Amino acid sequence: MSFPTTLIIGAGPTGLTVAIELARQNLPFRLIDKSPTPSQFSQALVVQARTLEQFERYANPISHKHHPIEHLTLASRAVAAGHPISRATFTADRHPLLSLDLARIPGRYPFVLFLPQSTTERLLAEHLHSLGHSIERGVELLSVDANLPDSTRVTLRQADGRLEQAEPRWLVGCDGAHSTLRHALNLPFEGNSVPLSFLLGDLDLTGPNLPGDEISLHLLAGDVLFLARLAGNTWRVILVEHGRDWTDSHPGPADFQRALDRILGPGIRVGTAHWISPYHVHQRKTPHYRVHSAFLAGDACHIHSPVAGQGMNTGIQDAANLAWKLAAVTRDHAPDSLLDTYDRERGLVGDRLLRRTSLGLAAATTTNPFLRRLRNSLARSASHLDTIQTRLTAFISETDIHYPRSPIAVDHGGGDAHLQPGHRVPNPPLPTGGHLLDPLSTGRHLAILPPDISIPDFLRTFASITELSPTTHELQHLLGTQNQIFLIRPDGYLGFRGPSHHTPALHAYTRFATLP
Repeated sequence: MSFPTTLIIGAGPTGLTVAIELARQNLPFRLIDKSPTPSQFSQALVVQARTLEQFERYANPISHKHHPIEHLTLASRAVAAGHPISRATFTADRHPLLSLDLARIPGRYPFVLFLPQSTTERLLAEHLHSLGHSIERGVELLSVDANLPDSTRVTLRQADGRLEQAEPRWLVGCDGAHSTLRHALNLPFEGNSVPLSFLLGDLDLTGPNLPGDEISLHLLAGDVLFLARLAGNTWRVILVEHGRDWTDSHPGPADFQRALDRILGPGIRVGTAHWISPYHVHQRKTPHYRVHSAFLAGDACHIHSPVAGQGMNTGIQDAANLAWKLAAVTRDHAPDSLLDTYDRERGLVGDRLLRRTSLGLAAATTTNPFLRRLRNSLARSASHLDTIQTRLTAFISETDIHYPRSPIAVDHGGGDAHLQPGHRVPNPPLPTGGHLLDPLSTGRHLAILPPDISIPDFLRTFASITELSPTTHELQHLLGTQNQIFLIRPDGYLGFRGPSHHTPALHAYTRFATLP
């Protein structure tokens, strides 16, 4: 088999997303996974709003019993398959602590979507197949040489044991916390292991004391109990108890029953256990996401506690950030230094994520009475502040991730526009129908221009063009009322803004000429 431009290792959500993004960019690739079958279990449960915004760009004809050829986005398919949750409640010592209104999440998805990871992977794989690509299963990466000047050299083992030598130009490791590629690159995985044991279960629960249709987190003297309905009477339950190492025992429904009675009081009964899995949490990150022509994404370069359901979503956003840059360098002759911005932008996101999730887990599991009282007092006070509610929901949904100090966030003045380079671009409706970011489904940059200006040829070849005179209050707030040009990246972040006459600066940006 001839070898294409890019080899993607690992067909979980991150690897599948890299593959879909490269397919949208018409960049040849192969996607391999050493497992012969997809995962049947679903440790990751949450799809955040920012991920759904990305999934809006993935559309293909889907057969439907009512609409034989209906164009559905992956976002709409995910929402239909999942369970939107609009509230999270927290208690400490059986007393209310904090109620979080997830409907405050900005954008078109004001909720947290419960969707088992196995279903997310299935939807991504189906979409990849609709684009004419597939997963090569049972294929394992054995060795890597990433020090070649313009490519990498790999050895693969096929499912039948046959060895294959190849030299793809790019190598993307999405192969999880035990990444073969990370080890081959000799990258350290810096951080620590959390000295607590977690127990996860998908259980049938009954009883009058079950929480409502919400995320429910209960704290008791440093122990933690998480409850969330999956479907019907089946609930996802996560338990942390100090002094218990679940990996050294054979936990079962009785362990959950005992914990429910102790933390919540009697009233909830545990029935069938569909899945029980003990696990340990590590908080680690690589210092770099890029080594020459090799890249890491997702759990291969950052792992952390499950606080706020960030892990899988962060990997998916890694993929969106990296893929268009690979295509720009490979196909459009952008400078190689554009790929360094992947490491810079997403590395800072990983640093912030580890800090916040580590702090959240430490606050939830502290056994210090003084710190618990302080935590409870601050949480109860903060729960009534709009600014705190807004910041928490923006963090959880990942809509607060921006790259304002990135070298490809170029600002030549935006007049009275609220939107700033490096920031996530919202997707408001247009007066003429559709939404502002619909053209991003092409995989290209999107240029928003005032009407009746001369559009340079270089911009037509670089971006989709929307000529727009902001007429709604939301669009005027976002884009301002003056004649400005906005250039939106394929991953939905603003790259450039400036006056409509500032053509030389815009041309320089389309060539990424400001990069070293």
